[in-house]
Amino acid sequence: MNRTHVVERAYQLARTNDCLNTGDVVKALSGEGYSGAEISHFQGSSIRADLNRICKMPKPEAA
Repeated sequence: MNRTHVVERAYQLARTNDCLNTGDVVKALSGEGYSGAEISHFQGSSIRADLNRICKMPKPEAA
């Protein structure tokens, strides 16, 4: 099964209206079946800060 790499998927989720912070991204990834080992990528402060920054960016309203 080919699925999106966990880091790429995290950035996709961060750009949605559903994720307001990194915690929301991690919960969504877990809900999609990504393992704890895969999700451990997001323990680092740099990637967490980057995802939080993206989560807080204004997003277009759903049509």
